[in-house]
Parts: sequence; structure tokens; C-alpha cells
Amino acid sequence: MRQVRVAKFRRASLAIATLALLTLGASSGYTETTVEVIHYFNVEGQVQALADIQKDFEKANPDIKIKYTYVPFGELVSRTLQMAAVHKAPAIAAIDNPDVLRVAKSNILEDISQEVNKLPIWSDIYPGPKKAVTADGKAYGVPIGSNSLALYYNKKMLSEAGVEPPKTWQQLSDVATKTTKSPVYGIAFSAVNTEESTWQWEPFLWSNGGSLVDLTSSNAVAALQLWVDWVSKGLASKDALNWEQGDVASQFTGGRAATMVMGPWMLDAVKKSGVDFGIVPIPVPKEGAKPVVPLGGECWCVLKTNSQVEAAAMKFISFTEEPERLRKLCDTFNYISSVKNIAKQQGESNPQLVPFVEQMDTAKARSEDGGAKYPEISLATRTAIQRAVSGQAPADQALKESAAKINSILSKN
Repeated sequence: MRQVRVAKFRRASLAIATLALLTLGASSGYTETTVEVIHYFNVEGQVQALADIQKDFEKANPDIKIKYTYVPFGELVSRTLQMAAVHKAPAIAAIDNPDVLRVAKSNILEDISQEVNKLPIWSDIYPGPKKAVTADGKAYGVPIGSNSLALYYNKKMLSEAGVEPPKTWQQLSDVATKTTKSPVYGIAFSAVNTEESTWQWEPFLWSNGGSLVDLTSSNAVAALQLWVDWVSKGLASKDALNWEQGDVASQFTGGRAATMVMGPWMLDAVKKSGVDFGIVPIPVPKEGAKPVVPLGGECWCVLKTNSQVEAAAMKFISFTEEPERLRKLCDTFNYISSVKNIAKQQGESNPQLVPFVEQMDTAKARSEDGGAKYPEISLATRTAIQRAVSGQAPADQALKESAAKINSILSKN
């Protein structure tokens, strides 16, 4: 009888304890929060890296679940805007850095200034990546990592031509001249009618002191004339007008280009090709000057939803930005970290990344030219590039026509 009474007492005590826990959970407002992350990462290594972060984060935060939603690159901004318009916005969008301020202008991104100032890495982020996500003293995102452009060169071809890796425009033209021998061109770049063209021309424009919002300047004309001369003299293929960056890399790895303008994301492909190559910073107009390259890479942006989801989203972003985890993520994505200390560590462990790291101090956010209107300005700019490189119009005339379009864009509210 005593054993039965003890058993009943224990069962009653357990029931009371369970009820107390349930009551406590209800009173504390415990609920599982889903953080949807919309992105366009589809390379195997990128997908695995995100899956690893999700696993680790959910283990550390059992009350938060991460849901990744993939959309194609060209649809991310429009899809994000559409989802927000019907009040089904994702918690986080991984937005390409030149688009951040444009999306922010639509008033769907949360100002996370207070939150990012608490991140240990925030004060150590390079100026360029930070400018890509800030406007009027407000922060609308956190850089995941950065990429830019440098000059890859074929060591054997340059050695046989008796030339050294170039540091200036004149030296690059000399290298291109001496290494051009059918079917090999001295230099390869992308002048296709997409953002890739503007992106690849910007290092030459900006390093020469030019600006996308002042295309009639002599600095802008000289930068475009450089490309025009390379094509007209046969040092670069006219097919550059149709080449995307992947096509440029194929020319280089296939032994049909002695040099190419390219980013760090192609390192693995070039290594696998067997080409003996080196990388130097983008050549500048005059020796001793610093190259000014454009910044690529995505930023975590928190969308306006509700306070609980926004807090969970920021918790996930903070998790990804912890130095060791961020370093692994950038290495996997073949990005240069936007954080100075981590970027320097990357250069120390991989000398081929050093030229990209060295350029980060002066690298420029593309949205610094035109802010939220950068995408429209870029479109007008690449029209000029196409017209000039194809020979449809002189460089100065092509730029003048595009400058008129850009002035009209800038004058609109």
C-alpha cells in the first residue's frame, strides 16, 4: 500500500512539474521563430558552407530555424521587393552590394545601425564595403565578403616575350603588344552589355580619377580610349563585346590570352587548368598611384517584418560574422573578407590573394557613384563602352551621349 501511494505521489509530482514548465513556457512567450534567407548562391561549396552554418546555428539556437530560399541572381532584387509588397518578406536578403541602397530606398530594409555597432568586426571593416551599406548615417546591411578585380598573367608567355608583369597602363600595353601572336591576344576583358562591362571598366576609370557621374571628363575619355586602342590595334579581341567574365577566363585558361582582368572567384578554375600564372594589382595610369577597384560581394540585409523575426535575423547575422566562422565562409566563397584583420590573414596564408587584399584599402563601393541610382547609371555607362569599343562612335562622343542620360537620371527625384 505504501509503494502504491509513493508511486501515485511521484506521478502527481511529475504532472505538476510538467504543467509548471508548460505554464512557464507560455508565460515567457517561447515560440519557434523561422528566419527565411533569400539568396542566389548555387555553387556546391557555397551551398555546403551555408548548410554548415545553419546546422551550427540551429544547434546553438534551438528556438530559431533557418530556411534558405534560392532565386536566380537576376531575380533576387525584384523577388525581394515583390515578397515585401504582399507582406511576406523574407527575414534576410543576401543582396549584391551595389543594389543595397536602391532596395533601402524602397523602405523595406530595417535600419540596423544600433545592432551592427555592437558587432566586434564592425569597426574593422574596410571603408568601401561599409559605404556600400550605409546612407545618411544609417546601416542597411552587413558585408558577407568582398571581391574585386586584378590582372592575371601567363608567366610563360610573358617570359618568352621578355616582359615583366605590368604596373602601369603603358607597361600593360607593351605587354599586350609583345605577347599578341595569333591565336593569342595580349589582354582579355569583358565589354559585354551587362553590369560585367561597367564593373571591368571601373578600375581603369576610377584609378584615373574619373567618375561615372562625370563621363565627359578627360579622365573618363582616356580610360575608355585605352580599351578602344587595345581592340583597334588587335591586342584584344573584338569578341570582348560578347564575352561574359566566364568567357574571358576560358580564353586565359585555354592559352588564347596572355593576361586577363578577373576576380578571385576564378582562382580554382585557373589552377585546375594547369596554366602557370601570376596575379598583380590592376595597372594604374602612372607608377606609384594606387589602383581603385570596384567591390563585389553580397550583404546580409534585414527586412522589415516584426520585432521577433528581426531580432532572430540579426542573431543569425551576428553568428555568421564571428571571425573564425566568417574567415571559413570567405575562404569557401573565394571572397576577400571585408574585415581588415581577416583579409590580412587570408593574404598571409595564400599569396595569390595578396593583390586583391592590397587593393581593399582603396577599393570603392559601386554605389558611391550615384547611390541608389547606380544600376541606371551603370546601364547608361555600358552603352557608351559598347558603342566606343565596337567602333560605332569615338570614345568622347559615346561618353558624351551617355553622360546626358546620366544627368537626366540624377535630376529625377
